[in-house]
Parts: sequence; structure tokens; C-alpha cells
Amino acid sequence: MFYTRFCLLLLMGLATCRSGRTALRRGNYDQAVTLAANRLVNKPTHTDAPAVLKQAFVGAYGQHQATVRQLTQSAGPFRWERIYAEYERLQTLTDQARRVRSDWLELYPADYADRRREARELAAADRYDAAEQAFAYHRTDRLAAKEAYQQYRKAGDWVLGYRDAQVKADAAFPYAMLRIVIEPLTPSFALTPSDYRALQAEIGRAMERRGQPSPFVLFMPVGPVPGDSLPVHQVVQMTVVDYDAGVIHDASSSRTVESTQAFKVGEKKINDSTKVAILEKAKGTLTTYTRQIRAGMRLNIRALDNQNGRVLWEDSISESRAFADEWFSFSGDVRALNGQSLKTTPSLSPSAWSWLSSMSDELAGDIAGKLHNRYDNE
Repeated sequence: MFYTRFCLLLLMGLATCRSGRTALRRGNYDQAVTLAANRLVNKPTHTDAPAVLKQAFVGAYGQHQATVRQLTQSAGPFRWERIYAEYERLQTLTDQARRVRSDWLELYPADYADRRREARELAAADRYDAAEQAFAYHRTDRLAAKEAYQQYRKAGDWVLGYRDAQVKADAAFPYAMLRIVIEPLTPSFALTPSDYRALQAEIGRAMERRGQPSPFVLFMPVGPVPGDSLPVHQVVQMTVVDYDAGVIHDASSSRTVESTQAFKVGEKKINDSTKVAILEKAKGTLTTYTRQIRAGMRLNIRALDNQNGRVLWEDSISESRAFADEWFSFSGDVRALNGQSLKTTPSLSPSAWSWLSSMSDELAGDIAGKLHNRYDNE
């Protein structure tokens, strides 16, 4: 067993070494450093891994430094974030290589803390400058306010407490909100006032369970909010345009049925001395009654621009219910039923109230889900 384990470890070591050299040959210097350093940690006397580690580290260092120089000289947006990532990678590679004794590493920096700190400061400054440009319009342009808020927050992510970024982010945030008034259901002939109130309550509960779809979306009730002077951007309106409480369709059909077995109904003579039985199948009339009940509700929903009344989007949501029943009556010789038992009375049909309650609950959930999906990317 020891021999098997030794062979397995040996094969794994050879595979690691070969994969490190393969990565080096392909120019995957970062990967080659990791593989060679791990190999030397596990087997410090390995003969090939030190050369692979040195060549790979030199190649990786040159690549990352070249990228830093290129980014430093470029005018690309937020380039210091990418420069920081390069220094982070250089630090990781250096730490990996220094796990084993390598005198040649003395020629390279052991720590990039100062350069990373400088890159973070400059990255925060870039984000802050972008936020300032957007903040100039935050009171009149919601998207500019949103951009300012996000950029100020990113500046604070790079450097904790950077300048007044958090204060200005807080100032921009209310203006970044898409403010949407959800109007009560528009009354129509479809439902009674009490049914409307019940459906409205269900919609309110469903939306409360869902919550706000995005940090930048605020669903609001109709009417002024004390101390709130910010504008409303959109108005959502809903109307029940169709409601069938339960349309009943009854039907019936009759057919003749007969037994599978023939029964003696009499005798007859076939000559002067011989009598034979007269056999006939039992017959009867089976009447089948069917009842189908269907109920449905359809609601239209739309959003309007509160400034000009333009329809921004509209949709339709519907729910339906169905009930089917079957029963029978029979006249004639019961033997024609072949022992079959019949359901002779109709089942209790669902009440219009229970269906309305069920559909209202489902419809409310559909509305909350649709509004959530409409605005979750804002």
C-alpha cells in the first residue's frame, strides 16, 4: 500500500512539473509560477521546478509591469482600478515564489503595499471626478443622480471615508429614485364595490410581500407625503375589464345499453316434443348529464409618464377557474348495467365567492410579480 501511494505521489509530482513547464512554454507565466512554487513546497529537492519558477516569475513580472506602464500612459476611464489589479497579482506571485528559498528574488520588490495604496487613491479620485460631473445635474436628471450616487459609493469603496463622497451620495440618492404612484383599481361594472376593495387589499398585501424591486424604485400611494417635495415620475393604473362569476353549461345525452349476457325470457317448441329457451339481452336507456362551469377575470395594467401622460407600457393579466361534473339516470332492466354502479346526483359546485377569492389572490400575486419584473433593473 505504501508503494502504491508513493507511486501515486510521484506521478502527481511529475504531472505538476510537466504542467508547470507546459504553462511556461505557452506563456502562461502566472500559472507556471503557481505550479512550480507548489511543487517546490512539496518537494524542495526537485531539480526542474526551480528553473521553471524563475523563468515563469521573470516572465510574469515583465508582463504585469508592461501592462502597468501601458495603462499609466493611457487615457482610458478608471484605469487605476486595472493597475491596482496588476499590483495585486504581482503581490500574489511574489508571495508564492517567496515560499521557497530563491536568492534571485532579492532583485525584485518584496512588497507592493505603497503602489497598491497609491492606485487605490487614484482609483477613488477617478470615481469621485465622475460622480462630480453627474452630480451637477442630479436635481433635474434622475439618471444623472443615480450615476452620481453609484460613483460616489465606488469612490468610498476604494478608499474608506474618501473626501465627502458618502455625504454627496446621500444627497444624490433621493433624486436617483424612480418614484411610481400605484393608483387604486379603477372601478368598472365588472365587480361590486366590496369585491373591488377585497381585490385592492390583496394587491396591497402581495406588493408588500414582494418589497421594492430595486433600491432605486419607490412604489408610492396616491396623495401627498408630508415633507416630500420630489416629483412623481410614473403612475400605474389598473382596471378589471372582464369578470365571469361562473357560466354554467349543462348538457345531457341518452343511449341504449344492453347486458353482455343473454337472459331467458321464455320458451318455444322446435317440434312436438322439444322446448328451447328464448334468450335475450337485457336493455335499458342510460342518460348522461354533464355540467361545466367556467369563471375568469382579466385586468389591464399600464404605466403613464406623470409629466405628459404618455403610456410607457401596458399589459393584461388574467386568471381562470374551471369545474366539470358528470352524473347519470337509468330506465329499463338494471341487468343492462352489467353490475355497474351509477353516480345519480350532481356534485356540489364551487361557489362564485370562493372562486373570486382564489382568483383575486392569484391575480394580486401576478400583478406584484409583473411590477417587480418591470422595474427590477432600474
